[in-house]
Amino acid sequence: MNKRWSLSLFSKTVLALLWFAFTLAMVGWWWVYSLRQTEFKDSAHRMFFWEGSSLIAFVIVGGGMLVFLTHRDERRHERLKFFFSNFTHDIKTSIARLQLQAEVLKEQTKDQDPVFQRLVNDVQRLDLQLENSLWFANLEESSLFLEDISLVQVLDALKHDFTDYGIHIEGDAQILADRRALNSVLRNLLQNSVAHGKAKNSRMKITAADSAVKVLITDDGIGFSGAMDQLGGEVLQQQGSRGNGLGLLLSKKLLRKMKGNLTFMASTAGRGFQVEILLPRSRRGA
Repeated sequence: MNKRWSLSLFSKTVLALLWFAFTLAMVGWWWVYSLRQTEFKDSAHRMFFWEGSSLIAFVIVGGGMLVFLTHRDERRHERLKFFFSNFTHDIKTSIARLQLQAEVLKEQTKDQDPVFQRLVNDVQRLDLQLENSLWFANLEESSLFLEDISLVQVLDALKHDFTDYGIHIEGDAQILADRRALNSVLRNLLQNSVAHGKAKNSRMKITAADSAVKVLITDDGIGFSGAMDQLGGEVLQQQGSRGNGLGLLLSKKLLRKMKGNLTFMASTAGRGFQVEILLPRSRRGA
């Protein structure tokens, strides 16, 4: 990601230099040609001389400012990138420590005070929101590492983050995906199910075809009454307890980068919510 971003900024500086050189050469050629076509003491000669001199001066000043500002913008982006890289590392480390301390306090409390569980949930939600923001900010420049992984292993790892949420898995398959990106997609879907669907359990059914693997996730929440085709389509203005849709939009974009797809559906049981995930099957098969 960093190499791509640096290359993009370097390309801007090179393009600015090329534009400056080309424009200066064309204006200089026009100026010299015009002067040669007129007599030295002719009024037209003097007009071309002063107008051409002024134009070349403006091109030099404007082109120099363009190159300078482009280079300064490159340096500023490098500093911002360095700052956010360190800031992200520090804040994620602090969140991880806070989550660990909250879980330890929860286990040490004999009366199972729900305050500690809410604290753990809030820390997990904060961590997910930070990760979503980082993914979304660098999604176009970031490259995914696609590898052969077991889908059930990724799903089982979610049980640690959703301790009070039932995750029931049927089947398994080998898929070709980015482990971190897929984990972010699944965390967003389950968090959406818990926070907005008020669900307590999810059933995940895995079926494999020749070239694709389908994961059908069905929860037991209150469902969604709006238009299904609008989910994951854009970032909305947050209103009250309603989310802004960033997690679902990010999930769709990440799956597309992994050559997959995400579809939202109403539950066939009349209650709850269904999500269908399609992912490319591993080259090694199931």
